[in-house]
Amino acid sequence: MGVAASKACIRLWEENVGEVKIGCLPAVIVPWKLNEIKKSEKRILIDACGVQCGKKLIEREGMPVDRYIELTSELGVRKAKQLPSKALEEQVYRVIQKEVGALLGGNLLEEEKKEAV
Repeated sequence: MGVAASKACIRLWEENVGEVKIGCLPAVIVPWKLNEIKKSEKRILIDACGVQCGKKLIEREGMPVDRYIELTSELGVRKAKQLPSKALEEQVYRVIQKEVGALLGGNLLEEEKKEAV
């Protein structure tokens, strides 16, 4: 699930250069990186599974997030120790895309604009 989430985030970043940035969650333990993340206007946190490592780490650092997604619950799937199928990658992308769109004030993302035409 983490692989699918990473791919989805990279895809959204590529489609929305200047609007979306992605970061490495473990970086929050590095003080200067934490300050950089805290300066972000809006933040979304994506946990791949129900263990919620990301949520726990962010809470420990006292950093609020604007949107939170826990993918296994959201999609009703179990975490598997295998590469995701293309179908699952697309599902994960759509879930994250929807949340990012809502976070950006309902602005259509590039992929949605193409589909609307």
